[in-house]
Amino acid sequence: MTVSTARGNGATGLEGFSDLADGTVGGLLAARAALHPDKPALVFEDSELTYGALDAAVTDVARGLVSAGAAPGGSVGIFLPNRPEYVLAWLGAARAGAVEVPINIAYKGSFLDHALRSTGVRVLVTDAALLELVADLPDVPHTLETVVLLDGDRRRRTPPGVTVRTWNELLAAGDPAAELPRVAPRDPVAIMLTSGTTGRSKGVVHPHLMPLVAARECAAQLATTADERLYTCLPLFHGAAQINISLHAFYAGATVVLGRRFSASRFWDELRTHRVTQFNALGSVLPMLLAQPPSDRDRDHRATKVFAAPAPPQVLHPFEERFGVHVVEGYGLTEIKNVLYNPLDARKAGSLGLPTESSVLEIHDESGQRAAPGRAGEIVYRPRLPDIMFSGYHRDPEATLATMKDLWWHTGDLGYTDQDGYFYFIDRKKDALRRRGENISSHEIESVLLACPGVMAAAAIGTPSELGEDEVLVVVQPEPGHELDFPTLFAHCDHSMPHFMVPRYYRVVDRLPITPNGKVRKHRLRDQGRVGAWDALAAGLAPTRHS
Repeated sequence: MTVSTARGNGATGLEGFSDLADGTVGGLLAARAALHPDKPALVFEDSELTYGALDAAVTDVARGLVSAGAAPGGSVGIFLPNRPEYVLAWLGAARAGAVEVPINIAYKGSFLDHALRSTGVRVLVTDAALLELVADLPDVPHTLETVVLLDGDRRRRTPPGVTVRTWNELLAAGDPAAELPRVAPRDPVAIMLTSGTTGRSKGVVHPHLMPLVAARECAAQLATTADERLYTCLPLFHGAAQINISLHAFYAGATVVLGRRFSASRFWDELRTHRVTQFNALGSVLPMLLAQPPSDRDRDHRATKVFAAPAPPQVLHPFEERFGVHVVEGYGLTEIKNVLYNPLDARKAGSLGLPTESSVLEIHDESGQRAAPGRAGEIVYRPRLPDIMFSGYHRDPEATLATMKDLWWHTGDLGYTDQDGYFYFIDRKKDALRRRGENISSHEIESVLLACPGVMAAAAIGTPSELGEDEVLVVVQPEPGHELDFPTLFAHCDHSMPHFMVPRYYRVVDRLPITPNGKVRKHRLRDQGRVGAWDALAAGLAPTRHS
């Protein structure tokens, strides 16, 4: 199977992918709408959009975005919680040839500024409450020209020099007779922001074909059929909800059921109400559901499959036994999509599974040679086809090249394979943490702490959480003669960073352990664990949420 992205002479730019329409996100939706226009495509609480209605609305949004200044290849930021308009803005931008920039709604201050500025967002779709966070920025990025406000509340503060349109004005502004830009499979469709493991977050550029192949492989691995209903309450600004559920369902011609947010107490009732057949979950979701009191209705639902990673055996087996849902594990990264799945019919619990049809993966030792089964090394990747992994980091060719070596893309993760070719994850080489499904940069946490008066040096590390992922522990070295107050440190972090990044544990040391070249020996700090650490949660403090 080959893909050609050449344009001209009426060619679609796609060979061997007839099930992916013209190889673009907008083209796939149009094809599904032509096949079954009256079938439910998107359900949100009491509202429903058929494939025909969704396709028509997406075209209206696309034309409105063009009228608002969204040029082909230009960035459209979406700064919204889960709601149908998010899906319309995402798909509308794709159809208009613009590039979606999903922005975490917990971002504020320098994090929000970096997300807008580094990606060159020109048009921003948001709501009135979140717009205030944009207005709070000391210097609004000069590229931001237009804000599309979902609610008509113009009494909120707006950024200076920015045009504000309501959602209804956007829909009415498009010219029905105007032709939309032509889009090709290799054209950019999204800039997904990384967690910034080695510095500030980087923008990962996705070509149109990449999420489509990801959706097709997800559907194949989970044996998804057109009569299924796929649920997600994970945020749409992450690929887990946007690609692994929403686009996956659209590829299969199935129905997306979108939840506002995760609630352990309401979760199964939502699934029952909407007749959900499969869903996805982050590593902390399954333990939280297991922690709920047992009920005689635990198996009173239609869900049969959940894609969840990680799912260690001590969680996977009790979850399946109690709720009757098959857990599918896998592995993927923003730059390369999901590339490993644990097969439905040949699972090895605790494994990441086997490579997808379009993926080549190996374990390489420190010399770059393929490691034998059972030997640890770095997980490396190659695509079998063009345009199915990221095009590069946005405006950062040096960072892009740094991830490539010997014609392999290096994940920075350690793992091994067994004799049957199944992959297993060991640990992250990068200094990243994962908490409640969010990837967190230790570098960014440390930068915030260094801005706190009296802090000379700081190190952020992960410490095991009762939910199976990480809690954040920071070890701080004070300036000479300065005494640090833990509640003040917590308040500084809470004010300056998103709630999911705010450290829970704090420890003060006279001097951080460092290497001869000045790097902190974080393995020593991890070995010490939380001994002697101050616990903000035990002190009755909790990070402030913004929504």
